Amino acid sequence: MKRPKIDEKLTLLADFGKTEAICAEVLDNPTTEEGVLLKVMARGPFQEGQQVWIIDRNGSKIGATVENVFKQTIDSEVTLSTVLPA
Repeated sequence: MKRPKIDEKLTLLADFGKTEAICAEVLDNPTTEEGVLLKVMARGPFQEGQQVWIIDRNGSKIGATVENVFKQTIDSEVTLSTVLPA
């Protein structure tokens, strides 16, 4: 999986099922070498510390951890911490 672009649609898989997300921001994670922080807008009962999967277009899964959840309305701004393969 390559680094997503702003407004790119992502599919997330969590314990409550699949949900679509839109990438809002992509940042380098200063605490992890090669780590990335993804801010996405998504629906679902996300919780800090929760493990989720980002599903690539080819079906491969990349593990991610929910770092922060900011509820706005139906959608939440969710910050995911992950390491994307080169």
